[in-house]
Formats: sequence, C-alpha cells, structure tokens
Amino acid sequence: MSEIINSVRRTWRSAQLYIGFHRDRQGNQRVEAKVWPPKNGNASIHTNPEEQEAFLVVKAADKTVPRDVQIKFQPDKIVLRRDPGISWEGIVVEDGLISVQVGGVWVRIKSDGSVAHERDGDMTYVESDGAVLKKTEFVEAMMSGDGVELSRRTPTTIAAIREYGVLAKSRE
Repeated sequence: MSEIINSVRRTWRSAQLYIGFHRDRQGNQRVEAKVWPPKNGNASIHTNPEEQEAFLVVKAADKTVPRDVQIKFQPDKIVLRRDPGISWEGIVVEDGLISVQVGGVWVRIKSDGSVAHERDGDMTYVESDGAVLKKTEFVEAMMSGDGVELSRRTPTTIAAIREYGVLAKSRE
C-alpha cells in the first residue's frame, strides 16, 4: 500500500470557477472579456459562448513548468485547453464525439466506435466495422474490416484486390 501512495505524483494544485463576459451592459463587444469568480460557486451556461462563458481554471502543481488547464462549459460541448508541452493540448467532448489534440494531431472518436486521425491534412479512419481508410494529397487507400479487400487510388492509377480477383488500371 505504501508503494502506491509514494508513487502518486501531484499534478493539480487548485481549481477556480469563472464567468467571462464578452459584452458590456449596453451589448457592446469587449476587446477582452471581463472575468470574475461567482460568489456562490455556480454559473449558468449561456446559449451563446461569444456573449458569456463559464469556465474552470485548474492550476498545475508544478510551478516551475505550469501546464494549467482551462475547462470551458458550452451548451453543446465541454472544451479542455492546456498550456503547450508534452502530452495532450486540447479535448473537446460533444454528445456523440470526443476529440483529443496531441502534438498538433487531432484524434476523433465517434459514438459508434470509429476513430479519425488527422495530421497536416492527411486523414486516417478506422470505421466501426474495422475498415481502414487513408486519405492524403497523393493517394486514397482502403482495407475492409475483414482484410479481404484492399484498394488504392492515385490521380493516375487504381488498384484493388477483391475476393474474386485483382484489378489494376490507369485512370487516364
């Protein structure tokens, strides 16, 4: 038991709820939001986050390398943003989708179990049936969930391996 207690590293130090007002009382857009902590610890989630937003700031325990997290509460999603560094930098939680940003790469997980990975405009999909699709500037490739069918398309050629044969031809 003492090994577990000794191995736990403190990551977070404190949490504070804030409300940010992006417009003044006359309805004019502010250059910078007026931010204040609600006295009772409660905040309504406004229908338009560009008008008003509720968010929680979680301070990192390590003051030498702060990686604070901001948790924004919006009517259709929860957004977590973290100061840059090693590991995740952003998480967006929606009703049917969770997106995680790690090192500039977005990974999206849908409610059906499919996963999408995006890096520099290249997309890789793992569909809920296990099929894998890869789309880049130069090629589109697919493998069926059971591994029986493969295909590749480029601007100039198409090739496919199907259950009953092979196809390879020029697209010109």
